[in-house]
Amino acid sequence: MVFPTEKERDTLPHLIDPNQKLPIWNLLRDFIGKDLTKFAVPGKYPFENRINKQYQLVWLNEPLSMLQRLCEALEYAYLLDEASKHDNSCLRLAYICAFAITPYVNTLGRSKKPFNPLLAETFEYVPPDRSYRFISEQVSHHPPISAGYAEGKAFKFWGDSNIKTTFWGKSLEVKPLGSVHVVINKFNDHVVFNKAQTTVHNLIFGVQYADNHGTMNFKNYTTKDTAVLNLKKRGWSDKGAFEIDGEIKDSNGKVRYTVVARWDSYFKIIDAETKQEKMIWERNPLPLNAAQMYGFNKFALQLNYLNKELIHQIAPTDSRWRPDQRAYENGMVDLAAKEKLRLEEKQRARRRLYQTTGKVHKARWFREVNDPLTGEISYEYTGGYWEARENNSYTDVLDIYTDDPV
Repeated sequence: MVFPTEKERDTLPHLIDPNQKLPIWNLLRDFIGKDLTKFAVPGKYPFENRINKQYQLVWLNEPLSMLQRLCEALEYAYLLDEASKHDNSCLRLAYICAFAITPYVNTLGRSKKPFNPLLAETFEYVPPDRSYRFISEQVSHHPPISAGYAEGKAFKFWGDSNIKTTFWGKSLEVKPLGSVHVVINKFNDHVVFNKAQTTVHNLIFGVQYADNHGTMNFKNYTTKDTAVLNLKKRGWSDKGAFEIDGEIKDSNGKVRYTVVARWDSYFKIIDAETKQEKMIWERNPLPLNAAQMYGFNKFALQLNYLNKELIHQIAPTDSRWRPDQRAYENGMVDLAAKEKLRLEEKQRARRRLYQTTGKVHKARWFREVNDPLTGEISYEYTGGYWEARENNSYTDVLDIYTDDPV
């Protein structure tokens, strides 16, 4: 395989037909009312039947893993850098609120699901300006949970992908579980917030679209400032589509800013006293051929990109080494289906080995903890990844991709 030398790329290696229709109704109807995070292709079917099911299932994916999708929350990380420049704590919280809704813009035209990471799979990302670094790991298989942590000069960020998904025939409902944490280093602000719900409509017939809706609550545990954002549910004739309203209050409960925003395009605040408006965030434009690239923007295009520099740095468990995802990105769907089945069967073999030997999987870079602020189960980065990267010495990591037996 020839690896490019360019730092970034402008297109995927294989473009798709954005109007492709997939003959998968007979497969999907078995999922109605079920939590898809718990679904796996059973091992009892003959090999060829399992390949056929994998072929059908892989078409439901985009060529990114959930670990990489978790990293997309940092596309507009500059908002956290901006937050650190203001002495006004409520204004800092406003920037964090804007940061929190930016991932939803990436649900536009992105109705396909990411690859489910293998247990112990990892992903790292460092932007070209090196303003932060991000590491994530698949810490649980049942339920599937990806944990992520980012740190930069101005901020720290962590959260996970623990969700409940339910397929209703015409729609897919995604309910995030747990909370997201942001720390602004200069002021030691520690803000915790919950994510909104996402519903993908018209999965079988009509034009597919995602609707993000619900209430997002924010609390700065350092200053006691709070915020509430209401993402309106799309109604008939698109009434309320994309709209957000909300308030940002100080520690005394006084409204300092009101929010006027749309999760598809912008985030604006209005000073409650002066009525002065301030535009905090506006969406980056999409590439011209985004519809042929799963709806990816320029940031998403970089997440599965593998160049000559990265092959000597990233861990052997990194998502960019996944052979099924790599084949799928290059348009080789048959190979992707076969590799996906091979990797999952290797994962099952390891699970059986652990069951017979009494061994318990332990995450390499994270550990499960009880969050002292929320009381929820969360995942704490234990350190060491970037030191291992520096020395190119990834010890105690699992072999999850090769043909070698467990």
